[in-house]
Amino acid sequence: MKTIIRYKSLFCMTAVIFIFASVQNISCQIVKEQTSPIPENINNIIKVSCLNCHGSNGKLLALAKLNLSKWDEYTAAEKAKKASVICSEVTEGKMPPKSVRKSNPELILTKEQTELICKWAESLRPKTEAK
Repeated sequence: MKTIIRYKSLFCMTAVIFIFASVQNISCQIVKEQTSPIPENINNIIKVSCLNCHGSNGKLLALAKLNLSKWDEYTAAEKAKKASVICSEVTEGKMPPKSVRKSNPELILTKEQTELICKWAESLRPKTEAK
């Protein structure tokens, strides 16, 4: 009889541990946010036109606004917001800044590159916010 009680106790403890571990794992999966990396075609544009100022060796003011070397550390919401701002800035001709464009015209995005950036930014927006 004692052996049966021990096995029942052991079984119950194992079940409780298993359930606790499962709940813990599920809660971690819910909290952990899945985000995708920057697509290669967008990354190529960023490497040429943005990283000199907004990369790890960039200028302090530029990095304060956007640090692309820390892109993976941003949440999905932050990425969507920052990508939207990037789209606006390049569409309005604010980036690269005039001072940089004068000495480095090759950094200016083409119309096609700007459209790619904006489509990418749109793809990052939560579905409830999409137009």
